[in-house]
Amino acid sequence: MSVERKWWHQAIGYQIYPKSFQDTNDDGVGDIPGITQHLVDLVDLGVNVIWISPVNTSPMLDNGYDIADYYQIDPAFGTNKDFAMLIQVAKEKNIKVLMDLVINHTSTEHEWFKKAMADLESEYADYFVIKEGIGNNPPNNWRSIFGGSAWEKIAGTNKYYLHLFTVGQPDLNWENPQLRRKLYEIIDYWLNQGVAGFRIDAIAHIKKIYSENNLPADGPDGLVTTWEHYRNATGIGDFLAEMRDTVFAKQDILTIAEMDVPNSDNWEEYFGEGGYFSSIFDFYHTAYSIQDVKYRNNAKEFVNLLKKQLFKKQTLANDRVFFTNFLENHDLPRMPDRLIPKAEINFNSISAWNMSYFFLRGIPVIYQGQEIGMQDYPKESIADYVDLATHNSYHDYLLSGMTPEQALAQINRESRENSRTPMQWSNCKNAGFSETKPWFAVNSNYSQLNYEAQKRTPTSLLNFFKKMIAVRKQVDLQELMICGRSIPVLQDISGVIAYYREKNGERLVLISNVTNESIALPLQKEIQNILLINYGEVIKDGEVLELQPYQSILYKEQGTESLEI
Repeated sequence: MSVERKWWHQAIGYQIYPKSFQDTNDDGVGDIPGITQHLVDLVDLGVNVIWISPVNTSPMLDNGYDIADYYQIDPAFGTNKDFAMLIQVAKEKNIKVLMDLVINHTSTEHEWFKKAMADLESEYADYFVIKEGIGNNPPNNWRSIFGGSAWEKIAGTNKYYLHLFTVGQPDLNWENPQLRRKLYEIIDYWLNQGVAGFRIDAIAHIKKIYSENNLPADGPDGLVTTWEHYRNATGIGDFLAEMRDTVFAKQDILTIAEMDVPNSDNWEEYFGEGGYFSSIFDFYHTAYSIQDVKYRNNAKEFVNLLKKQLFKKQTLANDRVFFTNFLENHDLPRMPDRLIPKAEINFNSISAWNMSYFFLRGIPVIYQGQEIGMQDYPKESIADYVDLATHNSYHDYLLSGMTPEQALAQINRESRENSRTPMQWSNCKNAGFSETKPWFAVNSNYSQLNYEAQKRTPTSLLNFFKKMIAVRKQVDLQELMICGRSIPVLQDISGVIAYYREKNGERLVLISNVTNESIALPLQKEIQNILLINYGEVIKDGEVLELQPYQSILYKEQGTESLEI
């Protein structure tokens, strides 16, 4: 299949969670000037696309994913002029900027919602999903994704508004064409300001198929999580096609949708050439955690299940679509704590896991701090967490019968806020993030684990990331990196992630041992053209490759015959 080459096929992405990136005005909160300040570091790393989590005006009930004004930058992050300066400086440095586009829901502080609540007969009431209650109860027993009922009663009425997320995030009514036009105007506005595209948040939920009565409950709360009614619901394609044709297709931009498209037969429709989006941000390969009870002390079984899930979709994507590949983001605990036994977290293990994913077919995205190996920071009290979803989960665990100690331990393992601790720039006060107390506690390991220290150390993880990116960007490898098919191999070898990228008789081979044991692999071919190895040397005795613990090797070879094992 011939792929029409797009600029974003060569993208090396970097996600910025602005609240935790760099504070320049000493209020404890990261800001846009802080991002601009560090563009030089991102250029040095090799990044050419940055995705910035929401910076629009927001009451911050859900850390900016509850937008009160789509046209203004939140004062906590700076001004619209600051954002314009960021775009300008980024352009000068050949970095493209993506915004987070949150259009499934808005904030209860948005002017539209305030006008709707002031007059339920106004045009603005139809901007939201408002239904009549049944007796003294909500319209149905849908559960919010963050827990509790998905419906909130409107004071003085028997009507309710829908919120699939927090009560402060009312869902927008995409059935209303006037509302859709307003959203397209917002998209056009930011494209005209110079952004190069969007990561589109929660877009899979914009179409709802309402159940007029309660469904069978799936928990003791009497509620039900019913994805078929509000995730990729029948008819969503009509909305997505209209948005593509009205705004996205008119400019050469990158659009990455946060969604899962379960039926691979529909992939081209959603994110193939001419699809609704350029790519999708799918959590399919993050479903497993070494901290789950069933995987403890059985790392090989854990790896086997994870790679099965990973390659199930990677192989189906070949010659068809491009996934956005990531190991970390703002909604997940840090990768080392999620994938590596605590006692084994070090350069070798972290670099092996990162190599395993970085050369897959698709768009690689690094999350801030991933390049230096930042880790989770367990808390001593639930009060130390800020995230509302984390607090909701804690209370759900208590209701399920856990003790406070057990519930906190579970939260420390799984909270998404683990990845939101301030960026560790140096061993100075507050890790160089701010001169004042940060909005969220800095990990106490910053004196040893920080950007400046790693920048000075040639063998650091930061400098290894630079090497990975340099290999990915090699001119003579571009055809393989962009179009090469991802073919899993050595699938029956426990604890090993291995695949090759193949195109036009050339092949890249990646073999990673992601366990703490040496693994002997039967390998007939000689390994000669090594592009990258995370540590040590290739040890090959005859037809046996002795892969060291957490050793990862990337090499190039000619020929298209099967990898001989």
